[in-house]
Amino acid sequence: MILATARAEAEGSASSVGSKEEIEFKFYRWKEDYSWLAKKDEPLTGYEQLKYMPLFGSPDNYISFGGEIRYRLDTFAPYLFDLNARQKDFASNQERIMLHTDVHLSKNFRAFMQVDASTEDGRVTTRAYDQSGLDLRQGFADFILPSADQGTLTIRLGRQELWLGPTRWLAVRDPTNIRRTFDGALVEYVNGGLTVRAFDAKPVIIDKGWFDDTTSEIETFKGVYAIAKKPLGAPFTVETYLMDREQESVRYARGTAREERWTLGSRVSGDIGPMKYAVEGAYQFGTFGTADISAFGFNSDISSGVGSLVGIPKESEIKPRFGFRTHYGTGDRNLNDGTFRTFAAPYPAASEIAEMSLIGLSNAINISPYLQFQLPHDIFIEVNWNWVWKDTVADSVYGPPGTILTAGSTARSVAEIAELQLEWDVNTFVKIEAVYAHVFAGDYISAAKGTDGARGSDSDYGRAQVMIRF
Repeated sequence: MILATARAEAEGSASSVGSKEEIEFKFYRWKEDYSWLAKKDEPLTGYEQLKYMPLFGSPDNYISFGGEIRYRLDTFAPYLFDLNARQKDFASNQERIMLHTDVHLSKNFRAFMQVDASTEDGRVTTRAYDQSGLDLRQGFADFILPSADQGTLTIRLGRQELWLGPTRWLAVRDPTNIRRTFDGALVEYVNGGLTVRAFDAKPVIIDKGWFDDTTSEIETFKGVYAIAKKPLGAPFTVETYLMDREQESVRYARGTAREERWTLGSRVSGDIGPMKYAVEGAYQFGTFGTADISAFGFNSDISSGVGSLVGIPKESEIKPRFGFRTHYGTGDRNLNDGTFRTFAAPYPAASEIAEMSLIGLSNAINISPYLQFQLPHDIFIEVNWNWVWKDTVADSVYGPPGTILTAGSTARSVAEIAELQLEWDVNTFVKIEAVYAHVFAGDYISAAKGTDGARGSDSDYGRAQVMIRF
């Protein structure tokens, strides 16, 4: 969810240990740190002993266990704007279990292992990341080395989630049953407010059996990502990155070919009083077949607390917030010339434009005002509205991975989407989410035809999810 993503970003920029020193589950479970339990005065509870089990008589040596059980229901009426003849109205039931072990030996070595298993029923066509037998989702070793300048150097080797920073264009794909992981190496240097991460990896290919996932031999991902908090005393954070994704075969409206796509970008974020902002832009270059890539992408999220404007006291547990999200990804103006202008984010969240994950970021303009409410009892509500247009007429609308929605129309209006989201942290262990969205088909979608001749239409989406973490 958008709310969950925002809070995951916040935890990524904060210390991994809460200031209250209490059990706190992270969106990225490998970010959790329970070493503080070694300093607890009173005896550990049974559950705390599961999170911190000392080894070999040293507080720096310990093992921690955890996991997650999740049920999720997605409903579509109809799916993909009624343009998919095989899948019309359906409900997808998804279950997953994830278990992990985190071993720390001194302050210089750590090994993290996570396994998962997933099931799905309801979809006519099951996606690779919908279901799998028990498999190794993550398995990496960290070697932590002090540096001469008081910084810390960490070398991470193995299967891992690549969290580089809060860029919107690299996501772990949590809404699906099976999260995205890579096999490779990451080197991280941290010194005060400066963090630099360099990586070279290949995505993991998911198979349905037990422990049969493999490393891709036709795709690579490498680059550098740097974060500077309050550089030279400035009241904001700056992130800069250069990432390269190479694929043997990619399909766009102009055709299918080999692609090497570099993304050079920067993100600036901070607070000004009650206002929070994050602005990101990137230029892409490289080659697609015989064409040269020249594309641009932009996104922003600017919001402000508005409680004082509607008479809500600052100390109230009800905290309303109003904001705007935008996205722009260039499209291909001419499908036959030597310059390929379609923007394609490296590994974005499919739900960047609305939660039903049906409209991609390529050749897209998106504006979304939203209103959020933080309520008592850890309840979060968001209401938003999305306007989506094509950037260029010649290019297509890009849907779920591998899906191109093409219509014989010069219209640029794709859709308007009304959406309601709810999150409830019932307690430390249980979290409930719900989403409802209605899509008002724009002129372009209405002009498109499915394989059965049906025209694109309005559609509804609903989701209910229960997650238990431990």
